[in-house]
Formats: sequence, structure tokens, C-alpha cells
Amino acid sequence: MILDGRVWKVGDDIGATDLVSARHDKAGMQRQWDECARHLLEDVDPAMAGQIQPGDILIAGNNLGTGHAHYYMAAIMGSAASGLGAVLADSVNTLFLRAAVDAGVTVWNLTGISRFVNSGDRLRIDLRTGNAENRTQNTREQFPPVGEVVLQILEAGGSRNWALRTVGADHAVR
Repeated sequence: MILDGRVWKVGDDIGATDLVSARHDKAGMQRQWDECARHLLEDVDPAMAGQIQPGDILIAGNNLGTGHAHYYMAAIMGSAASGLGAVLADSVNTLFLRAAVDAGVTVWNLTGISRFVNSGDRLRIDLRTGNAENRTQNTREQFPPVGEVVLQILEAGGSRNWALRTVGADHAVR
């Protein structure tokens, strides 16, 4: 799985309600992911809200996705609906990461990624090999590769689709 996009960088301790504010909980509860996307990071970086292009990559520091699990799906699906190709961070809350992968949304922890790029940089990273290239700064870095099963789940669009395909069922959710 190769990601190639413009970087939007935020700092440490970005919780689920920093990604999509709790003010928009009703939209999240009603699965209005496009509405959640309209408010993505609006309290953290108002200039970013509404300017994300398909394939862009959000990079965070440590402790991404903290907070109450009630707010996870609004943050995760809002990120996906915004067009973000991935959310990568130096460290991600384990439950948040698991919920994202389960939903088929590329969220992963890559220690040191926030030191490798700046907002506006163009990042190309192969999650299978861990090879990363900051095309703006013309630098390369090696990160640990993402496990094959996780990549299969992401490529299938979530764990349900992956499980159905694995057992040969043709009921995958589209």
C-alpha cells in the first residue's frame, strides 16, 4: 500500500474530539460522515478545515486518538470522508487505531514520522516496506513496515470485508 500526498501536520495529544469536536456529536451519531469531515480539525487549525484534498496525509505527534471511544467513529470516518489518504502519527491510542483499521481507514503509528515531514511537504511512503520519501526535502527514511494482515484489512475496506473475503463469502460491504 503506497501513500503519496501533501502533508498536513499537527502536534501531540490530538484527541478524537480535536479531530471532530464533540459539538458535532449528533452528526457522528447519525453517521453523517461528510458533515464530520467539514469540521475536521477546525478547533486545532481553522485554516485546514475544508482545504484537505483527496490523498492528503495527516501527520500527528504522540498520543493521537485519545479520549472517550464514543467519539472515535466521528473522528475516524470524518477523516476518511474528508479525503485524507491516511492519518499517521508517532504514536496512536491503541483502541483508536484498532477502530480505524476495523473500519478500513488507514491510521497507523510510525515513530519519528512527525520529525520527517512538515506541513505542505509531499510524502510518499510504502507501508509494506516502510520506505518513505519526503519529496519536498529530498530525504528518505526507513520505518517499520505495517503487517500484512493489517494491510489486507485496510485494502479490503475493513475487517468485515476482509473476513468475508478470507472465507470466500461474496457478501462484502461496498
